[in-house]
Amino acid sequence: MGWSIDDPVPDRASSGGASVTALANLFVVGAPKCGTTSVAGWLAGHPDVYWSVPKEPYFWAADLPRQRAHYGFSTLESYRGLYASDEAAAATYRGDGSTTYLYSDVAIPDICAHVEDPRFVVCVRNPVELVASYHRTQVVALNEDEPDLAAAWHRSLRGELPGCDPLDPRLVDYPRIGRVGAALSRMLATVPASSVHVVLVDDLRADAEAQWRRLAGWLDLAADPLPELGVSNPSTKAHRFPALRRLTHRPPPVLAPVVRRARQWARTTDLAAVHAAKRSMWRPDERPQMSPDLRAELTE
Repeated sequence: MGWSIDDPVPDRASSGGASVTALANLFVVGAPKCGTTSVAGWLAGHPDVYWSVPKEPYFWAADLPRQRAHYGFSTLESYRGLYASDEAAAATYRGDGSTTYLYSDVAIPDICAHVEDPRFVVCVRNPVELVASYHRTQVVALNEDEPDLAAAWHRSLRGELPGCDPLDPRLVDYPRIGRVGAALSRMLATVPASSVHVVLVDDLRADAEAQWRRLAGWLDLAADPLPELGVSNPSTKAHRFPALRRLTHRPPPVLAPVVRRARQWARTTDLAAVHAAKRSMWRPDERPQMSPDLRAELTE
């Protein structure tokens, strides 16, 4: 059996002969739609950086066990497999872009306890815009069944859950997600400030090259040649086949183990046909809109 964070922590240098410190040492965290996909993509293209496939394994968020199990990396053995290649071993940095780590109570302390000199890139944005985009993300992820942001926000304020089955109640606690400053302060109580680099999504939009050079300099990486500096993963898509999405992401219990393995394979394979099939499951959609009254309420 592979080691799990829920089990006693192995020695920092080894676990059954396997190096713990050979795992990820660079973490891009922050709520979804804060630029994490773009930043992780820039870093993944650098010759001195190796990034996990998938970008977000969620391994260290042991206090969100259903999310970890859903994405298939709940044991050290499975997580180590993401960094088992010679390419990963030769890289200066091995990346993990799990956004949940910023809000997890245990992820960052556990990383700091068991990874030598971890670095954290924290992507943030205006909390009002964050909540709007994040709500849309949770609808897409099937953690939320209320498409109206105002209704979902007010329900969350009442401490109520959606009518669907979210992987964890904290994933639809919108006021908590919006408190980015509190999450960052909690991180800085554990992580030295010199090991944290903050990226504001507005700055990415205004001058992506300047932000890339600033980030590369902090990591002591060569900034040239420039990566592809476009914006990735915008909030402009919706399920084309909702029933299929529910089957693959909330399967009945009898099918769950098989579907989980298939979903994990689809997230890690390099087969072009699989990626094309996954893209075909989405349709274009409008960005989430917010009424002036709701914007004023969130701002307050």
